Amino acid sequence: MVVLKLLKHLQSAFLVLHIVAATCCCCAYAQLTTLEDDAPEADVLLNDESYGEDGADDSSNLVKVSKLTEAEIRASYLVKESDPTMLPAFEAPKLPDLSAYNYSNISKKINRSRKGVAFLGTLVGEPGFKALTNKFSVGLETFAKLQGGALKAIIIRDGLVTPGEIARSIPREFFEEVSAGTYISRLPILVRHGSTLLIDKTTKELRLGIEKGALLAVEGQLALLDSTIIGWSEARRSPAELKDPKQYRPFIVCWGGSQLYVARSRIAHLGYAAPKAYGLSLSHYSKTQMQSKVWPRPTGWIVESTIEDLWYGLYTWEADDVVMHSNIMRNNILYGFDPHDRSRRLIIANNDVYGTKVKHGIIISREVSDSWIFGNRTHDNHKAGIVLDRQCSGNVIANNIATKNGSDGIVISESSKNLVWNNVLSGNINHGIRIRNSTDVQVRDNVSLANGLTGIYGASVDLTGTARNFVTDPYQKELGITVVGGQYTSNGSGPFGIDLPTKVIYFNVDLRTPQRDLGFRLGGMLHTFQVEFLDIVLNKKKVAVLETK
Repeated sequence: MVVLKLLKHLQSAFLVLHIVAATCCCCAYAQLTTLEDDAPEADVLLNDESYGEDGADDSSNLVKVSKLTEAEIRASYLVKESDPTMLPAFEAPKLPDLSAYNYSNISKKINRSRKGVAFLGTLVGEPGFKALTNKFSVGLETFAKLQGGALKAIIIRDGLVTPGEIARSIPREFFEEVSAGTYISRLPILVRHGSTLLIDKTTKELRLGIEKGALLAVEGQLALLDSTIIGWSEARRSPAELKDPKQYRPFIVCWGGSQLYVARSRIAHLGYAAPKAYGLSLSHYSKTQMQSKVWPRPTGWIVESTIEDLWYGLYTWEADDVVMHSNIMRNNILYGFDPHDRSRRLIIANNDVYGTKVKHGIIISREVSDSWIFGNRTHDNHKAGIVLDRQCSGNVIANNIATKNGSDGIVISESSKNLVWNNVLSGNINHGIRIRNSTDVQVRDNVSLANGLTGIYGASVDLTGTARNFVTDPYQKELGITVVGGQYTSNGSGPFGIDLPTKVIYFNVDLRTPQRDLGFRLGGMLHTFQVEFLDIVLNKKKVAVLETK
């Protein structure tokens, strides 16, 4: 039994190393290409170990002791006390009402006004395949190789179609009902604008076959209700579980103008390390395509469903008003939820996100704004529980539980003007909350306890010499945090650590139960001012401000 357990651990470790190595190889290619509109998203294929790759991969996730001497710190910084009335008034935000995002309302959104048709067409010339067939994504060569030289596709147009209707319209060699209610597509499927693919309880399972390059590209509507979509290997007669990150696996991508509605369903075994082929994506057309100016950004609701073993559990790029509510997101590979470039007004609420194998449970990155992440439970992920990265602003992270993650509970990197409110961070390997190069971050009424390092750690960090592209991802080496309320208890390296801040403010924090017999130990520059700080906060009950002179 001991030997078997050891082998299982070694096998799991090998998978993670294999994925990281493959990701590194992809990075080398990505860095040789120019940042065109059709180029891969710049950060998603970088080496997992590159410093600061998504703001939560800082390999020095330890409490950093400033290189300045105590005399230099006192010459450059000061701690002062202030009256609590100096703090701006805080009004707790009203969280979005989730009652409308349910199965019944999803059913009402399905366009059933016309019957559509399914026919055998080609990949070439279809806008819904263009971004997949260029050199930056899957590529025409891949599809030609998988299809033995052909470039066929199943096209849905003019209205609503079900898998049963596709099976009656398309030759069995390309789309077949293999058993009652179970269908397999052996070709890519495109749902054109004005059309709907409805997969409901009359379909037990839609399988996307790996051998001939099946996928699902959506320009119209995709509705998945009480059913399942999975990647499938006919050769192995089993789900298309990830074997090699560079090997083709089927995927779903929803383009500009599309609407994705998923309820009480399961999506599994999709995606691999190629841009737009991540698993389940909502991605606007490339700016070089005319369609990007004609159609609105993609949108959708995913509720009460299970998403597992996808390269990315869910990826968005310039998507609006996407709702992810009360789902199970488990055992995905690189990320769980990953809303990306310029997506807006998202709701990520009441999800259970765990078991992400390489990185984080929930991450929003690169100008994702005005969004809500609340009520989620994110735990047992390889790295962080929740991450805001690269110029994300106007977001609220509230009422989440982030526990037992392999790095930090919540990370804010190069993302200013955000609120972290009323979360519980416990048992994470590194910090409960970690903030880097961000200003106007409000940290209010959180509980951060029993984390391996600090309750809250903040630093301004020079990213020169890292893999970051400073044209697409600029930043300022500044740190401004306001910490009000909350409990910071029994963390391994102390309640707080701060390095090279611009200005940090603390008030009304609960520091009961020191983790050391000798009492509290503050980290970074706070250690120099520890006596003054604790006197202001604990004894005088006033506001403590650490700032540059």
